Amino acid sequence: MPPSASKQKRLAEKAAKAASRANKGSSTETPGDTASVNGSSVNTPLTSVPGSLNASTDDLTSMAKLAIATDRSAAGVLVSDPKSRDIKIDAYTLSFHGRLLFENSEVTLNHGQRYGLMGENGSGKSTFLQSLAERDIEIPDHIDIYLVRGEAEPSDVNAVDYIIASAKEKVARLEKQIEDLSVADDVDELALDALHEELEELDPSTFEASQ
Repeated sequence: MPPSASKQKRLAEKAAKAASRANKGSSTETPGDTASVNGSSVNTPLTSVPGSLNASTDDLTSMAKLAIATDRSAAGVLVSDPKSRDIKIDAYTLSFHGRLLFENSEVTLNHGQRYGLMGENGSGKSTFLQSLAERDIEIPDHIDIYLVRGEAEPSDVNAVDYIIASAKEKVARLEKQIEDLSVADDVDELALDALHEELEELDPSTFEASQ
């Protein structure tokens, strides 16, 4: 499925910005100066730097991101209220290098909730997050999106146990805050009520349900 017109426009703008940065200095390009990004051969201009023939790191990064975005194709319909802080996308389809990852799926992300992605390596988790971060589907501008790239430290703990352990730590912190506020000389009832509500929303009694 070809990229949408809005996505093509964003990709063109990114390419123009990368070319503009490269043209600021004296640049040379040789037939052998190509980089392979996700299986695609991309020409990378070399920027003249005194005492160095290394390509600009910023240019390489921008072009690598552009190549990845070009190889990724996403389509869907934003059905949530454009003014809402919730996101709901219907008929979401995502492919990467021609490989179909999601087809006619529903994506729902509600404000205030936390979500975890579970799946085998290569199943499309990172590609899905990149698709959201790059706004392949027109997500409203008032919703900020940050994508942190990094890998978790190796561990023998499975994903479910890790999430449960993190939730238990949060419960312990909330209970400690509630205890400290309760014995304070000047009790902040509003803050205390907010902490109790947050603790109830976590519902610790459900933590072991999936074990």
